[in-house]
Amino acid sequence: MTSYHAVPINDRSESPASFKTKSRSVIATVMLTICIVSFVLQTELAQYVQQTTDYQKPYFILYVSHSCYIFMIPIQFLAECIGRGWPTKPSAALGHVIETAGHCKNELAQSLLELQGRVKGENTTNRLSIRFIISTGLWLAILLTLPAYLWYVSVNLTSMSNLTAIYNTGCFFAYVFSVWLLHDRLMATKIAAILLCMIGVFLMAFWTPGDQPAQSQTLGISVAVLGAALYGFYEVYYKKYASPSQASVLFANTVTGAIGIITLLILWIPLPVLHFSGYETFELPDLETFVYILGIASMSVVYNATFMCVIALVNPVFAAVGVMLTVPAVAVTDVLVTGVMVPGSTLVGSILILIGFYILNRQVKNETEEIDIS
Repeated sequence: MTSYHAVPINDRSESPASFKTKSRSVIATVMLTICIVSFVLQTELAQYVQQTTDYQKPYFILYVSHSCYIFMIPIQFLAECIGRGWPTKPSAALGHVIETAGHCKNELAQSLLELQGRVKGENTTNRLSIRFIISTGLWLAILLTLPAYLWYVSVNLTSMSNLTAIYNTGCFFAYVFSVWLLHDRLMATKIAAILLCMIGVFLMAFWTPGDQPAQSQTLGISVAVLGAALYGFYEVYYKKYASPSQASVLFANTVTGAIGIITLLILWIPLPVLHFSGYETFELPDLETFVYILGIASMSVVYNATFMCVIALVNPVFAAVGVMLTVPAVAVTDVLVTGVMVPGSTLVGSILILIGFYILNRQVKNETEEIDIS
């Protein structure tokens, strides 16, 4: 049975046994907050580029964004150097960098050995398989690219409120795949929490005021739902096949960087295919548009890096439902940007999402406490 850790809501005691769990919970809370903010910024920038500047090249934007994941490796290494205590003497800086690099290498190797043994069903293994590392990274890159591409395509097919709401129904698919792949238990409390969130999401997506015909958005909604399903599968696949038992931010962000390397070196192949098929002709953007694309890329790096950390430190269902908080966050941002008041459907949907998030968080926390006691 998999041991999950939740973000604590009420702290009752400071026992030594729960200290490690609390530390992971604090990190997960911070990561989730950063994840939500970066998602809102990425959404607004993507809408601006594809609708205002009229640069409708979803795969090229995605390729640039995901290739930039490579920068997570030096960023994470710098964080490790600072976190281990930067020396006051400049002469000791090089030795500190080398020592930190050795520490990171040993930690990553140990995590990969444990992950490789668990995935391949081996009790003990002392040798890393390059084939295992490459195949795992390639599958992660492909499985992340598919829903991300559908997200960028949907920007031109439906409203951002609909897109954000529907994509966050990935929690339903994450829960289904968790039961299948992670052997998670079917629990009435979790199902009720997710149903509440989904009702809130669909209220915001389909209970829209004004004279907007539903038929005109059928394609966009269908593409978004397919993307949400694929993203839910990616979340659980990552937890099962790419997250070691002892999860760490170092490992999660290194995986993000590996996805960037694979995207840069391999996933450019669809670009000429899309170009010669006429579906998405290749065209370089002007300088101003490219700066905005880099903004999307930077927010995408932050979002996916922090999101994978939440999955690694907690679990995919909690992460998916937690990120559903982006729905009311995007609604509030639209009010600030456009000056248009939030409709009643948004208010009701947001309240249901928050209630569902609270219920799920309490349930996962109770499961964690039961595991700690046993």
